[in-house]
Amino acid sequence: MKRRVLYAWVLILLLCCLASYAPAIGTTATHVVSIKSNPLAVLALAGTGGRNRTGLVVDETGITAENQELKWTTNLEDMKVTVQSNLATDEQDYILRVRAVNLNSNGISKGWVIVRERPSNLITGIALETGGCSLEYQASAKIIEKRGRDEHTITYTITE
Repeated sequence: MKRRVLYAWVLILLLCCLASYAPAIGTTATHVVSIKSNPLAVLALAGTGGRNRTGLVVDETGITAENQELKWTTNLEDMKVTVQSNLATDEQDYILRVRAVNLNSNGISKGWVIVRERPSNLITGIALETGGCSLEYQASAKIIEKRGRDEHTITYTITE
C-alpha cells in the first residue's frame, strides 16, 4: 500500500512539473535561419578531370585542339571567362582566335577573341549558375612565306 501511495505521489509530481513545460495549444514559434555560403567559381574543360588548360597546335594543316567544351559553376554575380596562351604573341606564326558558341548560360559571348599571352574576355555576365559552351578556333598566318608550328597551352579562367 505504501508503495502505491509513493508511486501515486511521484506520478502527480511528474504530471505537475511536465504540465508547466508543455506548450499551450495553438502556440507558434518563429525561427530566423541564416545560411552563409562561401564564394564558389569553378571552371573546367569537359572530360579533363577539372583542368582549366588544354593543348592546341596550329600549323599548315590546321588546328588540333585537345578539348572544345567548357563548363563552369558559380554562386557569384557578374563573373567572366577569360582565355590566354602561354605562347607570346610575337612568337606566334599564326593569329589564333577562339569563340564561345552554344552557350547554355546567362553569359554573353564576346565573339571571336584573339588569344594572346594576356587574358582576354571570352564570356561576360555570368551569374549564379551552372553553365557551359562549346569552343571554336580559327587561325590565320601572320607571314605567308614562313609558317611554322605554334604549340599553345590555352588557359581558361573564371573571374570577377
